[in-house]
Amino acid sequence: MKQPRSLASGSPRILIMDDDKRYCDEVAAYLRLYGCETASITEPAALKAQVAAFQPDLLLLDQRLGVTTGTQVLQDLRTWSNIPCIVVTGMPDPTDRVLNLEVGADDEVDKSTPPRELLARVNAVLRRSATGTCQLQPSSSAGPMGSWTLCARQRELRRPDGSVCHLTTAEFETLLMLHAASGQSVRRAIICERVFARPFRPGERAVDTVIAKLRQKIEPEIGTRVIKTVRPLGYVFTGSPKVKD
Repeated sequence: MKQPRSLASGSPRILIMDDDKRYCDEVAAYLRLYGCETASITEPAALKAQVAAFQPDLLLLDQRLGVTTGTQVLQDLRTWSNIPCIVVTGMPDPTDRVLNLEVGADDEVDKSTPPRELLARVNAVLRRSATGTCQLQPSSSAGPMGSWTLCARQRELRRPDGSVCHLTTAEFETLLMLHAASGQSVRRAIICERVFARPFRPGERAVDTVIAKLRQKIEPEIGTRVIKTVRPLGYVFTGSPKVKD
């Protein structure tokens, strides 16, 4: 995927999907004031063709789309594209928010969010998507497995042979956060706040579930534990990551 452009460094292309054409037009007009190129669609069936034609840097996706939902559209989108996505909802639902983040959303905002805040969130997602890559090289896996590469720009985890280990957005963001902690433990509450954008509630298992799925996808292939539980605090990445130039 091409490198997204921030509002400060270029003219990012923003694709808006909403069955309310008036809303599309209003958001598009505002974003264009700040140098964005925009395109709008109202039908989910047109998404793949529009992405191919417009090559957007970010998708603003409505949660309520008549016969379908933004969650369903996002699930399908993630089977063929890693384009950054912000879900826009007129009826905030904590369950929808968590599910959207788990299946691949980069952020979620209410439709009543002021345009200036929406603009800031767009820029924040574009900045995160444009960061570099780093190496995940567990200290005890210096044998045939070699090192894995965490590509923040493409939002991908790649095996030593270059193939992609598919992660949900929640899994990717959690792994990226643990890696960035440089061997220091990260509390469950911090992971919950940053990955799921909500306060941690004692007894909930969302963070633990994400960690379990990461372990299932990575550790059997590497042959060693790379995410260690630090009771009662949280988790720590136990490898020896190197930053890739």
